Amino acid sequence: MNRMLPLLMAVVMLLPVSAQISNDPPDVEIVAPYYIVTDADDPSIVFYERDPDERWIPASTMKIMTCIIALEHVKDYDEPVVVTKQAANMKETNSLMELYAGETMSVEQLLYGLMLVSGNDAALMLATHVAGSVAAFCDLSNAKAAELGMVNSHFLNASGAYRSGQYSSARDMALLTAYALKNDKFREIISTVTYTIEPNDVRKKTDVLKNTNRLISDDPETGAAYSELCIGGKTGSTLNGGKCLVAAAELDGARVIVVLIGADDLNSYDVNRRMPKVFANAKFLLEYTLETDYTPVTPDSLGFVYSIEATPGAGAAPFPVSARFDESAVRRLPNEMAKALAADITQMEVTTGLNDALAGAKAGDVVGTISCAYQGRALFSGELVADTDAVTTPMPTIAFPVSTPEPTPDSDTGNPFANATLGVYIFGGLSVLLTLSLIALIVLMIRKRR
Repeated sequence: MNRMLPLLMAVVMLLPVSAQISNDPPDVEIVAPYYIVTDADDPSIVFYERDPDERWIPASTMKIMTCIIALEHVKDYDEPVVVTKQAANMKETNSLMELYAGETMSVEQLLYGLMLVSGNDAALMLATHVAGSVAAFCDLSNAKAAELGMVNSHFLNASGAYRSGQYSSARDMALLTAYALKNDKFREIISTVTYTIEPNDVRKKTDVLKNTNRLISDDPETGAAYSELCIGGKTGSTLNGGKCLVAAAELDGARVIVVLIGADDLNSYDVNRRMPKVFANAKFLLEYTLETDYTPVTPDSLGFVYSIEATPGAGAAPFPVSARFDESAVRRLPNEMAKALAADITQMEVTTGLNDALAGAKAGDVVGTISCAYQGRALFSGELVADTDAVTTPMPTIAFPVSTPEPTPDSDTGNPFANATLGVYIFGGLSVLLTLSLIALIVLMIRKRR
């Protein structure tokens, strides 16, 4: 009985859906039986969907999980990895970056081989390098899936190659992608059109890897699938599960994720038109959603005006400063969110910062910065500009006498006549004469009595 479980699970996964949940945009035929379009900042905001929780075979789009697990567990992307014979000798039925046994590759090179050309050989080497074995790596992947709330996903390998019992859903892949897009290195990798692998001690020639995501790698002038709004994604294809695509696009700070799973696209193996219907659907959904289901918000559209008094510090009077924004101050929000903000802009979170040196500010000088956010989403940033010159407050004055007496020389200290005037000398001289005369008179009187 236990041997029959994988077969039974595969049969159940292939059964037709009895009750279809669908919310398609108008005037378009979506070829994938399961798909979803969500906001990347908050994947609980769903714009369009069709049976997004149905378990199916997402093929190599599962490499998004392999990539993010590797990015989070490797400390140095330059870490060397020696290619094993197992990875180098994979059958050509696998998608490959074409590794050579014994050559040393960096983790970064393997990550580009994983995501640009969907190398199953790169997936194997990353899994064993990070976790020691594919089984141990899958434990990490399933733990991460549980952490992200991916309740309809189960991983049995690192490549997404078909295995009975390995599955995911459109909603789960959107949750995973929204999480992965927060990683700077992940965004850098998936947005790369070509990546060059240089020769080494084993590899004798230069190899250029081209991204299989035609939304970014098609010729911008002539490519039917190219979208200037797309920032990357991941393709997938198996005979059992059909054609799959995960893609993300950005416009005015808003990001949208599209996941298409299980499409029947008969032209998918045409070298020049790989998965044309799937890419056409993804391009339409990304661009239509960003342009129709989001509203551009600006300071002017909100009637937002900001002014404060800036105080330079001690010895200077406060002066007014106001916010100034340029044409880049625009942020698209989901329509309902934009309406809620416009109805009450006091909900907007405003953060300002003033420069340290303000005392010498002149009218029109940039004296600080301002940034605005709403419900955790950055809206726009600008400058704080002085409306008037900063004016220094005059210091209080102290009254001093017009002239100051000359100090008494040290040599005159203790001399009672040092500051005597002419009158003092005359009076003193008369006093001395009178005293002497009185003494002489007393002496004469004493002699007469004798």
